[in-house]
Amino acid sequence: MVNKGSILVIDDENTICSAFEQFFVPRGWTVEISATASEAVTKSRIKKPDVVFLDIRLPDGSGLEIMDSIAKVSPGSSIIIITAYGSLDTVIKAIDGKAFDHLFKPLDLDRAEQLAKRAMTGKHKRRNMPSTTRKVEPCPCLIGTSTAMQEIYKRIGLVARSESSVLILGETGTGKELAALAIHNYSNRREGPFVAVNCGSIPENLAESELFGHEKGAFTGAETTRKGRFEAADGGTLFLDEIGELSASAQVKLLRVLDSKTIERVGTVKPIKLDLRIIAATNRPLNADVSRGRFREDLYHRLNVIHIQLPPLKERTGDIEQLSLHFLACFGHNSGIEPETLKLLNNYSWPGNVRELQNAMEHAALVSSGTPVIPENLPLSIRTPGKQSGDFDNMLRNYIRYLPQGENRRYRTAVRNLEQALITEALEKTYGNRSRAADLLGMHRNTLRKKIRELKIAGIKGS
Repeated sequence: MVNKGSILVIDDENTICSAFEQFFVPRGWTVEISATASEAVTKSRIKKPDVVFLDIRLPDGSGLEIMDSIAKVSPGSSIIIITAYGSLDTVIKAIDGKAFDHLFKPLDLDRAEQLAKRAMTGKHKRRNMPSTTRKVEPCPCLIGTSTAMQEIYKRIGLVARSESSVLILGETGTGKELAALAIHNYSNRREGPFVAVNCGSIPENLAESELFGHEKGAFTGAETTRKGRFEAADGGTLFLDEIGELSASAQVKLLRVLDSKTIERVGTVKPIKLDLRIIAATNRPLNADVSRGRFREDLYHRLNVIHIQLPPLKERTGDIEQLSLHFLACFGHNSGIEPETLKLLNNYSWPGNVRELQNAMEHAALVSSGTPVIPENLPLSIRTPGKQSGDFDNMLRNYIRYLPQGENRRYRTAVRNLEQALITEALEKTYGNRSRAADLLGMHRNTLRKKIRELKIAGIKGS
């Protein structure tokens, strides 16, 4: 059997070490075991393993602390971190320490072999990046150990090093501003300002003045010269939330700023040189806005150099308990949550995402009087989701009662009205993009076009 490569497993749990041996050896790998940090460095120097699986927690030290030592004595080794405690801070430190990738507990050995194979290929070898001495401060804002959040942490860690523009996508309440702040806090700009702007809250006629500033007398009411948000963020990071709400003229100016790294205040053509990084965010499908001509395509591509897609809370239910306890603690409640309450929280759909959970925990902290949170302490919408369904059923029955009574007309009218409502809703959600609306409805685009004509759905321009 061809030897696929050598592996050093550094972990003090015998069951994990045995699992690695039983899995990898029959597949053509050689496996060495170390149970302590000191032994691991020695074996790394002697054996020069191709791949190192390194546990974060060791009996005589931290795996993160010996990464540099292993890299020095065996520079050709690709280090894969093993951890059950995947916080953002841990992942960032591992990335800064030149970790090739991460493997989270409970272990997926098929995934482990995939990582080992990737590490063995020349183009995927660990980057030889200079070690950093920057102080990494923990960011308590982004919380969760689910697989979805581990991927977000890795993405943030990699993105934070660069100066490229970042576009953060995600539903309302998923934490887009927190992700932007985390990128800033782990970047070389962390000592500079972090300025957040909600583009949707700026009146269109004031957008350019708010963003780029104005000179005295530039317009009626401009009694003094005023710096805009861009100048306020000089040396740091500017976060433009709801970027899709920018006016057409502001989009043109923003594109010019990205290209020239300069701004011009309203009322002057004198350029002002700035040093800042732009992170944008939206809960809207900007590509659809581009198709409809509502957002500049060239600006979209300049902002979307790197993108991060935040998952909705319903896709990371494993984080709900941790998030709930965190929010309760923020509101001065440290008495815990009853199991039946946690079950309700895990079964709820969370249309408002993490922000809705935070509000629910604030409610619970106020009404629980310092005792463990019970179901009755939760908002009504969470503890009685079936009532909402019942309300819908009653509303539907009432609608049916008022349908025409003639033969065959009730069924046809109900179906027609339902089709009209479904198609109209799909077109509104996709901003008139018929291809995406057809995908959302699970029908062919030609069928959708036919239905639009038959049902005389007007007022929405399709693409």
